[in-house]
Amino acid sequence: MSSSTLFTYGPANVDSLLATTRSVLQKSKDYLNDQVFTAIPALNYLIKKDQVKRSGGASILVPLLYGKNSTFKAYSKDDVIDTAGQEGLTMAQAKWVNYGGTITIFGDEMRQNAGEGKLEDLVKAKTMQAVLSARDSLSIDLWQTAINSKKILPLDNAIDTLSTVQDVASSTNTWWQSQVVASGSFAARGLSDMRNLRNLISKQGQSAVPLPDKIITTQLITELYEQSQVPALRYGTGEKADASFKGLMFSGAEMEFDPNCITGNLYMLCKDAMGLEVHKMAEWTVGEFKEPVDQDVKTAKLIWMGQLTIKNRRRLGKLTGVTA
Repeated sequence: MSSSTLFTYGPANVDSLLATTRSVLQKSKDYLNDQVFTAIPALNYLIKKDQVKRSGGASILVPLLYGKNSTFKAYSKDDVIDTAGQEGLTMAQAKWVNYGGTITIFGDEMRQNAGEGKLEDLVKAKTMQAVLSARDSLSIDLWQTAINSKKILPLDNAIDTLSTVQDVASSTNTWWQSQVVASGSFAARGLSDMRNLRNLISKQGQSAVPLPDKIITTQLITELYEQSQVPALRYGTGEKADASFKGLMFSGAEMEFDPNCITGNLYMLCKDAMGLEVHKMAEWTVGEFKEPVDQDVKTAKLIWMGQLTIKNRRRLGKLTGVTA
C-alpha cells in the first residue's frame, strides 16, 4: 500500500473515516442544498433566483411600509408646510422553524464497508437518503392549508387575504393582503382570470414594478394551459415530430406544476416579494457521529433552521377553484 494512502483497511479506521467524511459533507453546501431543493419547484425557484439569505438572531425581522406620508402638498409663498408626525412603518417578525433527522450507520454496515473508500461512499449515500427524505417533508409542509408554528410557512396561507403572517393580521390590515381571484372553468375563463390576476399584481407599487416571474400550479391546470396554447404551436420540418412545447410561459413567467400543489389553485410569485431565510449555523448541518452505550450503531443529526419570509404580500397572488 502506498505511503500516501489516507485510510487503511479494517474496522479500526471507522472513526477517522466518519470524521473525515462528515467534514467533507459539511463543506459541500451546494451538494446538500441541491439534493434537498432540486425537485421542489417553489423552493428551487427561490434558490435559482438567489433569494436565499443566511443570517442569525432570535427571529427574522422584515421591515414594511404600509402608509403614505401625508405632509406633501402643493404650496405657495408663505403657506405653512405640514410638520405632523408620520407613521406608516412597521416591522414584521418571522419565527425560525427547525427540521431535523438522523443518519444512522449500523455496526455490521461499518464493518462490512471498512475498506478504503467504501465507508465514505456509505456515509454519502446515507446522507443523501436523509436529505431526500427532508425534501419530501419540506415539500409536503410547504403545501399545507393551515399554519403550524413548528413548520415552514405554507404558500397557501402566505398568499391569501385572511391569515396572520409574520405577526401581522391581514384581515385587519388590507395592505397585507395578497391578490386572490376566485376562478372556475379553465376552458371558459382560465386565461382571462390569469390576465386579471397578473394585472392586479402589476399595479401594486410605483413605476417599474416587475410582473410575476414564476407560476406554480397543479399538473391538471398546467396541461389545460398547454392545451390552450396549441393553436400557437409552430411545426418545423425536422426529422422528428414534436407536438408539444419545451416549456410553458405566461407574460414572461415560467409555469411549472408541483405534485403537492393544492387542487384547483394557481400561484403567481415574484422573487422580490418573498425569500428563504436560512440560519447560518443550521444549513443542513451534519453533527458528529456518536455511539450510544447500548447499541451497535453510530448516529449523527442533520439539522436545518429557516423560514419562508414574505416581504410584500400584495405582489403575490393566486387563482382558486380552477376546474377543467
